Amino acid sequence: MSLLLLCLAPMAAFAARVQAVADRDRMNIGEGLHLELRVEGDTDRDPDLSVLDKDWEVLDRSQSSRIQIANGDFSRSVVYSLTLMPRREGEVPIPSICFGSDCSMPLPIRVKEADDATAPEQNPKLLLEAEVEPEHVVVQQQILYKVRLLHRVDLMKGSLSEPQPTGVEAVVQKLGDDRKYETRRDGRLYQVIERDYAIFPQAEGTLRIPPLQFDGVTAGASSRFDPFGRRGERVRRHAPALPVEVTSPPADRAGRPWLPARALRLNDDWQGKTVQLTVGEPATRTLTLAAEGLQAAQLPDLQLDAPDGFKVYPDQPDREDHPGNTGITGVLQQKIALVPTRPGHYRLPAIEFDWWDVTARQWRKTRFEPVDIEVRPTPGNVGATPPGVASPPDVPTASPMETGAVPPATPSPPAASATTEKTQGKSPSGFWPWLSLGLGLGWLATLLLLWRQRTGRPRRVAEPVEAPPASREKTARRAVIQAARSNDPQVTRRALAAWSAILQTPWGQSGLEGLCRTAPAPLREAVEELNRTLYAPGDRSWSGADLIEALQRWRPGEEDSADRAPLPDLYP
Repeated sequence: MSLLLLCLAPMAAFAARVQAVADRDRMNIGEGLHLELRVEGDTDRDPDLSVLDKDWEVLDRSQSSRIQIANGDFSRSVVYSLTLMPRREGEVPIPSICFGSDCSMPLPIRVKEADDATAPEQNPKLLLEAEVEPEHVVVQQQILYKVRLLHRVDLMKGSLSEPQPTGVEAVVQKLGDDRKYETRRDGRLYQVIERDYAIFPQAEGTLRIPPLQFDGVTAGASSRFDPFGRRGERVRRHAPALPVEVTSPPADRAGRPWLPARALRLNDDWQGKTVQLTVGEPATRTLTLAAEGLQAAQLPDLQLDAPDGFKVYPDQPDREDHPGNTGITGVLQQKIALVPTRPGHYRLPAIEFDWWDVTARQWRKTRFEPVDIEVRPTPGNVGATPPGVASPPDVPTASPMETGAVPPATPSPPAASATTEKTQGKSPSGFWPWLSLGLGLGWLATLLLLWRQRTGRPRRVAEPVEAPPASREKTARRAVIQAARSNDPQVTRRALAAWSAILQTPWGQSGLEGLCRTAPAPLREAVEELNRTLYAPGDRSWSGADLIEALQRWRPGEEDSADRAPLPDLYP
């Protein structure tokens, strides 16, 4: 062991030898250079590559080492492999690179001028092109930016930088996937990779698109260190810089929405149809707006002004961008739930707005035509207003089932009825004996039923009689509050319908419609919010806190009866 250490000690005394070797000394701008730093001997330091930053860019680096012992001789070598890209043309030497105090010799490298590298006789194997359309636009108008990479050699890998416009603020969006095809230039066949972008300037001025940069590795290029071309050759290309002039919108905009597009299409699923609805049943109207050359975020919300007699519940609009070869087509879809509250014939008003045609450079108008709707009464709804006649919203009419009395066949005053009966020779009191007889039979039937319950089932507990209305109302109210605490809109509405059916409003109307007419504003708003949640398309969360608070603050009979006209007596 001591003998081995004595043999290795003299080797450590010698300094390391550093040699720099390049695969060539002449190259074109945009091509990569392979450089090897070979170190023989011991060195504990890494190479100082900062001296390359001025004229060269280090794209890649790797390291390998080798230790050899032959006939008792010990040798160690390290190889640093670098891929460099020149930053300029002309004489661009590689300076001395040092490992501590051990340095390599500088290497002279000549980089050809750009004109020499792209001359036709050079038959370039790789080209990077760019174009913009149009070159003059208005604010927020779409700009199509195309980048094409043409190559006659196989590409092992590559990357292209993204456009970053300067001069004015702009939104950049890539259009789909890259397209691949073939083309001919100067009689030579090229493989083409095309990438498209849509750019939307947000202010007037000069928009500048800096040169895009492509870095790649081509296959089949042999070099001094790679005679079979397995590592490939590093290449770099730049696209030309392009300017675009952006002008302000026209002076006659006058508050109109600014929609600079090539075309604008509208679709309404109710257009050209005979729409028939039923009172209380929701229906969904779908409006679709598609604009070529605009993003969906630029499209305005579609507002629907429904006539009196409808409740409107618009959903959140869906916005999507559809990229294509001609740019972006923004699509906005608006779904609106409409609930008719009264029968009759209605007309939904037209929807229209202006937009700017960038091709013709003039204003155009887009319009949803009015829609006629026939609202039918709810099937089985006694006393409903017939179609075509809208009942006044503030003076509801009580139906016979709600008042609990049987009206006469002819709605004439009692005095007139008595006169008619006398004229026909009939006694005006002929009705009362029959009424007395009916009441008497009813009492007898009731007494008979009670006697049978007591004698036929003496040992069973008698069935509970129906709870008085006040007790039933409280029980139903508690059921509504309990359902609202679970935040379940379906269960809450069923409980609310059961509770409202027990109530008897001053207008003689029961159910949710009567409740909404007589209840105070907080309770009405809570019920309408519940309906919006149920009728609106899609899943929407609902909280019953507002409904619980409104129920706890109001009791039936607390409404102000002075503001409402009482019904006339049935028998004045």
